Amino acid sequence: MADHIFEHHEVVSAYRYASTWWRSLAGAVEDHQWDQPGLGEWNVRELVAHTDRVFKTLLDYSEGDVKDPTEIYSAAAYFRIVLAEQTPHVHIAARAKREAAETDGWVSATDDLAARAGALVERSAPDLPMHLMVGEMQLDQYLATRVVELVVHGLDLSRALALPTSAPVESARVALTVLLDLASGDDVSQIVRLLTGRTAELPLTHVLS
Repeated sequence: MADHIFEHHEVVSAYRYASTWWRSLAGAVEDHQWDQPGLGEWNVRELVAHTDRVFKTLLDYSEGDVKDPTEIYSAAAYFRIVLAEQTPHVHIAARAKREAAETDGWVSATDDLAARAGALVERSAPDLPMHLMVGEMQLDQYLATRVVELVVHGLDLSRALALPTSAPVESARVALTVLLDLASGDDVSQIVRLLTGRTAELPLTHVLS
């Protein structure tokens, strides 16, 4: 079955909502919470630094030269390529720890990065080429990958901070669509069972591992 290709309006709206939600979560971190556990080996500061790469990559990849001419057509295809690299999570974790030390003001840094990335999204055409390290991708489809990151890690941060908040519905729908593209047929069936009040017969596969 082919991967979902997003319409510009749906993914821009989802991104806008997710970005606003993420900014509110980062702004809710209290001074004593930055060094508390965030996700796995990351503390809250490192989790925020990692997720803020959503905005950095939009800004960075919209400029410069082609790094890899491989065409990436869908958000799901992007994740398949990235996760197929050798030990991707080791490199991602180490980078977050390095970047977390770049500033002590992650609330203001998040606001600044989100504002600049948001302005880029609003003024750009859907087919603006994004020059990723792993290939070339249109802005509208790349935005869907950014929504996944904001939704997944927004939920991580809200849990770390014990905040009773859910991701915006529009954003969560886009994220779920991408994750379903990555799921196996058996897992999709299990999800149908869960959404209809049945008990899953098998544990679901971690599609981003």
